[in-house]
Amino acid sequence: MRSLLFLLLLIGSFANAANLNQQQLDNWFEASKMLKPIVEKIEEENTFEDLDNPSELAEQMVLQLNRSSHITEVKQALSKYNLDLEKWAATTEQVVFAMLAVNFEEYKPQLELYENMKQQLLDNPELTAEDKQQLMASFEAGDQWFTQIQAVPQSDIDLVAPQVSKIQAELGWEFDTN
Repeated sequence: MRSLLFLLLLIGSFANAANLNQQQLDNWFEASKMLKPIVEKIEEENTFEDLDNPSELAEQMVLQLNRSSHITEVKQALSKYNLDLEKWAATTEQVVFAMLAVNFEEYKPQLELYENMKQQLLDNPELTAEDKQQLMASFEAGDQWFTQIQAVPQSDIDLVAPQVSKIQAELGWEFDTN
């Protein structure tokens, strides 16, 4: 029951985000291009931490950038596009998940395999209830990513889909959406 409530909150918080529009996407993209060398400097300093919970992507970006010695440069770049750090991070989160959702159909076999593997573990009579609980906890992050991708509004997918190659090429993003 607790995980069901968590999933509903996760879906609800993402669903409450405003759908992307072209102007927002254009401003975000131009600001992100300007931020690319600054973010690369921050990455070289190894101050970014890995993220397991996709519902915290924007929040973690804001926290980590605020701790950076380059925060002033970041805020100056964003101000040129009338963006603040929170709005830019929230839009980044929306774009990331829209890009992942663009070709989600191609990932359905992996999702089915993942779900089958989870079910086989849960059905294993040799595992104790405690073992099963620990295994389910290990699947929690993956479940959250799949849930968030599936919750992306079709309008965001439609807006971002024609620009995936450009975003990947100009921002140097390496995750595969093809």
